[in-house]
Amino acid sequence: MFVKPDNWNELHPLEKRKLRLDHWQNQPVEFVSPEAEANYTARINRIRKTYDIEPVDHIVADLSMGASEYMLRRKGLNGKDILYHPEKLHDPVMAFNLEFQPDTAVNAFAYPGPSMDILGFSTYQWGGRQLPDDQTIQMIEGEYMTAAEYKEFTADPTGFFLRKYIPRMFSELGGLSMLPNFPQVAESVDVMTLSMPFGMPPVQAALKKLMAAGEKTLEFMTITGKTGPALAANGFPAMPGGLFCKAPFDFLGDTLRGTKGILTDMYRHPNELLAACEAYVPVLTGPIIQQCDLLGFPGVMMPLHKGADGFMSLDQFKKFYWPTFKAILMAFYEEGLTNALFVEGSYNSRLETIAEMPEKSCYWFFDQTDMRQVKEILGGKHIVGGNVPASLMSTGSTEDLRAYCDDLVELFADTPGFVMNFGCGFEWTTDEKIIAYRDSVRQVPMPVAAV
Repeated sequence: MFVKPDNWNELHPLEKRKLRLDHWQNQPVEFVSPEAEANYTARINRIRKTYDIEPVDHIVADLSMGASEYMLRRKGLNGKDILYHPEKLHDPVMAFNLEFQPDTAVNAFAYPGPSMDILGFSTYQWGGRQLPDDQTIQMIEGEYMTAAEYKEFTADPTGFFLRKYIPRMFSELGGLSMLPNFPQVAESVDVMTLSMPFGMPPVQAALKKLMAAGEKTLEFMTITGKTGPALAANGFPAMPGGLFCKAPFDFLGDTLRGTKGILTDMYRHPNELLAACEAYVPVLTGPIIQQCDLLGFPGVMMPLHKGADGFMSLDQFKKFYWPTFKAILMAFYEEGLTNALFVEGSYNSRLETIAEMPEKSCYWFFDQTDMRQVKEILGGKHIVGGNVPASLMSTGSTEDLRAYCDDLVELFADTPGFVMNFGCGFEWTTDEKIIAYRDSVRQVPMPVAAV
């Protein structure tokens, strides 16, 4: 847990950021050996200097996003294992990290298949159920909120989720549609309003399903939660952790309206769309800040989806996407949290706009954006990362991969705050390519800070 000092509200956001990162960096670890402790210290100091945009001995090569599934598949695991057999994940993860000695811990990203079964999770398909065992997970996009429901959502986002969206999303939670309107409960007479729905069999059935799923999720997390500390004990620090969030436009587009729905809403229902995005801001920011305090996370992690160049014009980005996205970024920054932003697709035309954010407020890691423009516009002000293509890791030659990585290292050799990262995740590659990627940053010494 991160405990704020008494003068918290008097501190500058960067002073708050330093305290959060200090807390992350100085977590106690019981190391398996002095060598592991020395490796951990060197690695976490390198990550911290990168986050502080200071010179390091070599660029951090982060394998955590791209290789997290490959390291399981190389040991014979499949998609069904990732969902239903968390006990199988630990040994392949430890073997991969000990063998390849990465700059950052590479852990598995697992999904709680039993909990998803219990709840009747209907907006995804996954291995071992609707998909073949070899596959992992795939979203089923649809319009789970109609355009006519914008006003209802905007008036009460939480109530809409409880009584409308979640019953549509989970087939076993239909009873939640009968939940009371909690803000209405104000007087003694409202005890009946509050309690009566919980006596109804559909509501009770939904709550029992949630309790059962919760028990399975805790079992799942108890098993998978042992691997992170074991990685640290063996000398591998994770990148600064972050609670999951999205831009308000993406929450609406990914989760409620679907891609087709929200993109046409920019033309057919622009005012309702803008109001809904604005209503999302306080729903996201306050609870996420509280959870980051509770869990000790120094940042917030956000994948960016529908604001990319190929989805909307720059004018539309500035009107529909950026204002509320920037509002949550600023809310987190002002609380000392670093925004870690996975920029999917291309943001070539958006770089000048996102450069409005204060220095050190963001870690942008890019998929298909021109990294030379990234360096010119964001380099030295924000942490930036990218953008080794998954296609090179999956089907390209090792020689082409080396050339691409060498180009990135040369480009950012004089620019602190760069992280070598993948454009997106991949399922398959080769050990030879993992080594080529890892070693690309270690062959060129970086300038060090003057003493």
